Amino acid sequence: MKRVTIQDIAEELHLSRNTVAKALSDGSVSYETRVQVVKKAQQMGYAKLDEKLLQEVDNSLRQKNTGTILVLFDRSDSSFWKQMLTGISDAVTMLGYRMQLHIVEESDLDGDETLKVIAPDIQGIIFLCVFPIRFVKGMQRAGLPMTFFNIPVNAEEYIALGDVINVDGFYSLNRVTRYLIEKGKKEFAFIGYAQGSRVVQSRYIGFINALQKYRIPINEKLFFTKPQRGNSFNYGLVAEIIESMENIPEVFICENDDIAEDVATALMKRNYDLAMKTTIVGFDNTISDDFFKPDIITVDIRKENLGKRLVKSILDRVEDPAMDHAFITLSTYPILPE
Repeated sequence: MKRVTIQDIAEELHLSRNTVAKALSDGSVSYETRVQVVKKAQQMGYAKLDEKLLQEVDNSLRQKNTGTILVLFDRSDSSFWKQMLTGISDAVTMLGYRMQLHIVEESDLDGDETLKVIAPDIQGIIFLCVFPIRFVKGMQRAGLPMTFFNIPVNAEEYIALGDVINVDGFYSLNRVTRYLIEKGKKEFAFIGYAQGSRVVQSRYIGFINALQKYRIPINEKLFFTKPQRGNSFNYGLVAEIIESMENIPEVFICENDDIAEDVATALMKRNYDLAMKTTIVGFDNTISDDFFKPDIITVDIRKENLGKRLVKSILDRVEDPAMDHAFITLSTYPILPE
């Protein structure tokens, strides 16, 4: 078995080697970083882990176990959310708290039902999906710190209520689009709810910016930025779009990998060869390894780390409620063909 090194731990946590070395030698790092590094070193079987340091961390966590973090979610089903929830759960446990995951029903407009079922020792709330402001203000009655992942396009009221953690979409999709234009692509379609959230809007604007920079004509008939029914583009809607097109464009830019897979599947049902030659771009890096079209271009989000950042944000607010609200955008990583 390969010997685990400080560099291995650093790469696993996306930290610098120097930070990990300090954490393992009781050097000057934050409490959260030390706990994260020590527990990861234990998990990976790092042979030089100081047992005294490990015991200190374990004792500290037992003393710090002072409450529960509430994570509010809708019924979205995607590997993206599963990986983010893993990051949240790991970080909450590692820092001595508990996590309560609650799926919010659409009928709970003011948060009344959610407030009835939350644990009595809740210390803070993470909103993992875009919830209506009416519901958010209802939850505000609990008087707890709040952190949001993603928010609506018009989000002034949300920003006033808590921290917002977003992921970059502008620069990553701008880069992907420029790459495709430089490869000779000239006809693009877009499918994604750009009017629904700031995360998706930034992806759309980055895409449009690249077209404008290269003076590629914008065919609005190929841009689908709001679903005709509901709040998302499901397979049925995507299939209708593909079936209605007289001519298929060279490239489909999609809000996420789920829509990218739906586009590929709908194209395959129309014409297999067409599906294989059409360039499709997604987002989130969740395409399954056995999917029939392996060349879908995507953008990686370090989803477990994103979950951990959400936990750090809410616990910072738990420790210091007077902190200014923050609007943080995390990096994303285009995966382009070599």
